[in-house]
Amino acid sequence: MKRRRFAVLASFLLVVGSRSAAAAPAATGEQILALEKQWAAAIQRQDVAAMPQFLSDGYFLGIGVAGVGFRIVPRSAWLETLKVYETKAFHVDDAQVHVYGDTAVALMLVTQEATVSGQDRSGQFVITDVWVKEPAGWRVAERHSSRPEPKPAVRP
Repeated sequence: MKRRRFAVLASFLLVVGSRSAAAAPAATGEQILALEKQWAAAIQRQDVAAMPQFLSDGYFLGIGVAGVGFRIVPRSAWLETLKVYETKAFHVDDAQVHVYGDTAVALMLVTQEATVSGQDRSGQFVITDVWVKEPAGWRVAERHSSRPEPKPAVRP
């Protein structure tokens, strides 16, 4: 009888524990999406002073440039560019967050209407943000930005 109660209790704890483990990444994913919204709003306001609450010290933006390779924009240059980055509209069309312990990867399809020093930067982009959990909270370590593939004319 004691063995049966122990087996039932152990099974219960395994089920509850697995639900808690599954809930933790989901809650973290929701937290990351909320941080993404707050960060996007701060970018739209061009709020350089707010950026330390979002960016890790080693943050960089990686942009794929056709025929050239990657263009890496370090944190300091990104912060300077933010001063001349005017966002009129920004919309997340689709988003997914995958959590791996103290690292979270946010994959987003976004549409923006924006200019940088008067140059048009409007369009749809695939953005990947790599978030890391630091002592002060979640911070973005890297952002990768590229254009999505065009719709195929005919599906195979």
